[in-house]
Amino acid sequence: MNTSIRLESRKPDTRGLRLWVPRLMLAVPVVHMMVGVVVSYSHWSGIVSDGLWNAVHNDNDPRMTALWFMISGVALFGLGLLARRSVIATGAVPTETGWILLALGILVSVLEPVSGGWSLIVIGVLALVASRRDGDAADFERPAP
Repeated sequence: MNTSIRLESRKPDTRGLRLWVPRLMLAVPVVHMMVGVVVSYSHWSGIVSDGLWNAVHNDNDPRMTALWFMISGVALFGLGLLARRSVIATGAVPTETGWILLALGILVSVLEPVSGGWSLIVIGVLALVASRRDGDAADFERPAP
C-alpha cells in the first residue's frame, strides 16, 4: 500500500459539524464586537478622546458596559480559536466547549432574553452533538479488550 495514502487516512476528519462549530464560535464574537462598536460608538469615541489611559471609571456605567461587551467578545473569540485548534489537532470538538457555551448562553438568555445568548445555546448544543458523535466514532474505532 502506498505510504502517502496510509498517512493521509490518519489525518483527523474535520468535516461536518466539527468543522462548523469552531467557525460559528469565531463568527458570533466578530458580529458581537461589530455591534458593540456601532451601538457604543459615542462611548468608545469618548474613551479614545480621553486618551485611553484611565478613561473607564467604575462610576461610568455606559463606558464599563462598552468595555465588558468588547472583552466578552474577545474571550469568546479566544474560546473559538482553542476549539478550532483542538479540532485540527484531534479531529474532535471538546465536550467542555459545548458545556461552557451552553452554561453561558442559558445565563445570558435568562438575564437578558433579547440578546445573543440564544446563539450561544445553539452553538453549545451543536458542540455537544459534535463531541458525542466524535466520542461514538472513537469508541467504534477502539480495539476490543
